[in-house]
Amino acid sequence: SAWSPLPPEPRPPVRTERRLAPTAAMEGALLPVRTQSRMGRRRLCRALACTALVSAMGYMTTWPRALVGIAAGSTEGSTPAELGSSLSLMIGGTFAAVLGFLSVLQKRNLASNTSKGWKGADIKLFSICLAVGWLIRFALPIPAGVTAQAWSMLAIFVAMICGVVLAPLPSAGPTVVALAIAVFTGTVTFAEGLAAFTDEVVWLVLLAFFFAEGFQKTGFGDRVALTIIKSVGSTPLGVAYGLNVAELAVAACMPSSAARAAAVFYPITISVARASGSDPATGTRMKCGAFLVECCYQATATSSCLFLSGAAQNYFVIKLAAGVGVEVPSPFTTWTMAALGPGLASFLLAPLLAMVLLPPEDKQTPEAPRVAASRLQRMGPMSDEEKVFAMVIAGMVGGWATASTTGVKPVVTALCGLASLMVTGVVTWEDCAKNFKAWGTFVQFASLVGLAAMLNNLGIVKWLATCITEKILVAGLKPVPSFFVILLAYWLVHYCFASQVAHVSALYQPFLLMLIQTGTPGLPAALALAFASNLFMTMTPYASAQSAVLMGDGYITQGEWYKCGFVYMIFYIVLWITVGAAWWRLIGLI
Repeated sequence: SAWSPLPPEPRPPVRTERRLAPTAAMEGALLPVRTQSRMGRRRLCRALACTALVSAMGYMTTWPRALVGIAAGSTEGSTPAELGSSLSLMIGGTFAAVLGFLSVLQKRNLASNTSKGWKGADIKLFSICLAVGWLIRFALPIPAGVTAQAWSMLAIFVAMICGVVLAPLPSAGPTVVALAIAVFTGTVTFAEGLAAFTDEVVWLVLLAFFFAEGFQKTGFGDRVALTIIKSVGSTPLGVAYGLNVAELAVAACMPSSAARAAAVFYPITISVARASGSDPATGTRMKCGAFLVECCYQATATSSCLFLSGAAQNYFVIKLAAGVGVEVPSPFTTWTMAALGPGLASFLLAPLLAMVLLPPEDKQTPEAPRVAASRLQRMGPMSDEEKVFAMVIAGMVGGWATASTTGVKPVVTALCGLASLMVTGVVTWEDCAKNFKAWGTFVQFASLVGLAAMLNNLGIVKWLATCITEKILVAGLKPVPSFFVILLAYWLVHYCFASQVAHVSALYQPFLLMLIQTGTPGLPAALALAFASNLFMTMTPYASAQSAVLMGDGYITQGEWYKCGFVYMIFYIVLWITVGAAWWRLIGLI
């Protein structure tokens, strides 16, 4: 009918799609899309990581000055305890992040097919150095009278010394890292950190390396060495005593111990070692080289004590003693007579101790004199280069010997000597530029001297001296025990110094007054500290200017140097106190 409902409209058939298995062609078409997707995720992760790093760096720039406690704006709203806690966590976390990043980088480097080996820091040793610095700065309470800046400097310096000893990085690496941390944290300014790069003694060290190069290049060093071996070379001990006698003779008229050891006798010593077949490059340093280098260094310490003219700081000591009322009558005669007894004993016994600490593998060299004579004959007469080099060295020795009269500083004499060698073509700039050991030592020693100077400038050294004096007074020690304690403290504190002159200028007068106030007569006290100021040059590889040079060729390792330095410290203290006391009684000094 008209009103009957319409039939429902038919629904369209449901279309079912069958998914076909992807073909190789389809996979190839989809691969770029998937790759782009993965690359997109990587870019996102990198962007997030960079954002986090930038944020962290922005946050980290707020704590360097707060670390040393000199920026009031960075400490507002925080108590010192809260600030110290947050800083310790922040810096500890930063150290952990750095070590983690280095660990990942090292693994990736070693897993790479094109890797030539990991050239970065030894992570385990590096972590020890960082941990030492962190513990000193944050785990130990800052003593009264010491600023946070000074305590931070001490933490950085001790961590740096750990780096120098453990060597997580080669050459100057640990000192550069320490210098960077000190400057970044605001502990020192950039100018203060690099101040020692213009120091005269530091440049004298660098120039000494270039003169050593001239000794080897011209063959003059070999000629001198072979002549010594020909005369006294039947045993390494005989060679050591022969070199020591020459050192004593020159020390009487050459007041720069750094120039004497580093620029004259050390090149001769290594020439003797190499002529005897001992060279670190060939793994034969223990044949006789390590022993001879150790003897060379100890001879410089002894000769510096024997003569007032043996070291530059000796004249300074006389002046400082007079400044606190201790006059040294007839300085040259009094000095030499006071040092003669214990000095000769040191001269005779120090090489014997070196035979125990660094025994040469070749105890007897009966053929050495004959071989040396044969090689001298083959070398023939001196070449023009040898003659020019010998004349320049002789001129420098004369300049150093008359420095007090002419007023020409030793470093100026050395610089003129190098210029003369360059003008005559004996040593070229290319020879100097490629001497990476010289430049590495220069950077390392300058960094050490600069940071060590800041320890004194910030009051750490004076604080140590004050603490020692207070302990002595509280303990009520008598004059003799007080003398031992003060002298030992004066000696040990040199671990914090990279310069004998800096140590003397900072501590000689305070410690001299300590000795006098605790009952030691003025003149013996002044001379005892003066001799100690020369003898502690052998304690560490950075204890003096010449230390850095003698360390450079690798005849003595870092560990051996510290071990020998500690043993010789005990040896000198016992020898100079026992023999010195008997000798001083004999000549009426005490």
